[in-house]
Amino acid sequence: MSYLKLNPIIKKFILVVFLYGLTSSSFNGFFGIYVVELGYPESLVGTVLSLRRFSVALFTFLIAFIAGKIGHKRTLIMGLVTVGLSSIAIVLVEDISMIMMIAVIFGFGQAAMLTVEAPFIYNQAGQEERVHAFSLTFATRNAAFMTGSLLTGLLADYFAEYVGAGPLSLRYAIIIISLTSLVAIIPLALLKPKPQSKSKPLSAKEFRGFFTKLNVSFLFYTGLIGLGAGMVVPFFGVYLKYMLETTDSIVGLILSFSQMGTVVGSLSVPLIGKRIGSYKTIVMTQILSIPLLIAIGFPQGLIIVAVAFFLRSSLMNMGQPLIRNISMHIVSEQHRPLMASMRAMINNLTRGVGIFIGGGLMENFTYNTPYLFTILLYAIGTLIFYRLFRNQFSSDDPASTKKIPT
Repeated sequence: MSYLKLNPIIKKFILVVFLYGLTSSSFNGFFGIYVVELGYPESLVGTVLSLRRFSVALFTFLIAFIAGKIGHKRTLIMGLVTVGLSSIAIVLVEDISMIMMIAVIFGFGQAAMLTVEAPFIYNQAGQEERVHAFSLTFATRNAAFMTGSLLTGLLADYFAEYVGAGPLSLRYAIIIISLTSLVAIIPLALLKPKPQSKSKPLSAKEFRGFFTKLNVSFLFYTGLIGLGAGMVVPFFGVYLKYMLETTDSIVGLILSFSQMGTVVGSLSVPLIGKRIGSYKTIVMTQILSIPLLIAIGFPQGLIIVAVAFFLRSSLMNMGQPLIRNISMHIVSEQHRPLMASMRAMINNLTRGVGIFIGGGLMENFTYNTPYLFTILLYAIGTLIFYRLFRNQFSSDDPASTKKIPT
């Protein structure tokens, strides 16, 4: 199986993923800087970003219900419209209460994209091409993050020459990049996916049947990684600009450079997973990313930080396509929408908590402090994943028909 042999629906959906990813990268990398430039403290940045994450977590089950009624395609279109308009609106206001309200709306749109994308890809791809489909989608999103981070930083510095450095230049840059989510509606509307099987609501017995020891432990692992990531990842832009005293274009360049490694790594995941095993790949990459977090959290210069960002993003994220595939594999077909919803909810809920904690730690202690907690959480999460699937380490393909004990 190769990427060139993926079915046409997946190939066309890649463009949608890329355009949406541009908006996400601009918001994730620079909105925190925008809020700080408005004069608000880091703790308030954490509050706004965590509120958006809590909103995603809150709306995941509603989105799963909506998707069952109107279908995956219409739900994705709804998400793109909401994300595009709200990401523009949120930088047109400076009142913090309005920013918070729009952040909740943004979260609703993002919940639609996060909750529906995995089941959509899983349903549209055949068994042999699913790992490649998830890998290419993940690589494309990170290519978009790379491009969007670079463009936003360059645009912000460009506008700074005319309107001055500060929130106004960032506002114009974020608005321009945010328009791409609205453009993405066009190729998505033209897409003709395979018919979606009608899903009926789960009975109480079927709902309770989802909560096996394996599924609950897998979600707990997801939560630990989300909590750790929330403490540092949303603040990467703020951390780089104010800890290392760099310009917006340098921030964008480093964030873009870090995503390049993720793109290369995620595209190589099917080959690596086949050679050493999917589960081994996930554990190995997550363990190797921990020393790099130490290098970022306790910087020894701009070059070292840039290289550490590159390698950390490559290692910590390259296993994500395999994890998404595993999450769909360990549950029955009727439970896949619920698993996608639960993962999105847990991930965003814990990331929201992590953002809130990380912002407070940065304001009250140092910019380095959250990294200590993130390192600990990543180590514990990796150990839990290993213990969950250590019996599967002899299997190379998580999408095989081999039964995983529950």
